Amino acid sequence: MFALTIDQRGSRRSRDGVPELLDALAHVETVRAFERTVGDEVQGLVAAPAVAVEVVTQVAGTGRWWIGVGVGDVDVPTPTSVRAARGPALLAARVAVERAARCTAGVALEAGEGRDPQDALDAETVLQVLGRLVADRSPDGQEAVDVVRRHDTQRAAAEQLGITPQAMSARLQVARRDDEDRLRAVAVRLLARCDEPSP
Repeated sequence: MFALTIDQRGSRRSRDGVPELLDALAHVETVRAFERTVGDEVQGLVAAPAVAVEVVTQVAGTGRWWIGVGVGDVDVPTPTSVRAARGPALLAARVAVERAARCTAGVALEAGEGRDPQDALDAETVLQVLGRLVADRSPDGQEAVDVVRRHDTQRAAAEQLGITPQAMSARLQVARRDDEDRLRAVAVRLLARCDEPSP
């Protein structure tokens, strides 16, 4: 299981971003939906590694949040609200989000009891590189990546943006879309391995 704790950066100096974040994460397939836990902090539980990677990528791209990923078990029966949930994954997510605030990537991963620390370090490393990549994109680059994911072809995406296919290709190259896709695939595999109980 993956517990994600997401805390707003500089919350005392900026408006409350939690409602907007919850709207953005409303489509995510969760075990327990994301909700505000305390202050400007959000937490949710997801089962699939690909979903955890999607959340990290989406949230890191805003540059507005610290992201902590906790990997491990969750006590059962799991309450209907994530705020009442307990277990090693949630404790690990708390440690991770506090560490994320001291990382340049703004992302950290912690393995709970019964998970391999080296697997966790490998997964965290890839998530941090992925987080930096999407956070460093220009607005035009992020727009190009978002639009092309909603279309069957780059040509159709370019038409929506009112640019040539060549310009779209250039934007995607500068935005490192192919690198993102490869990093996502590696991150999914490593998170899956990280969630396997240690022998």
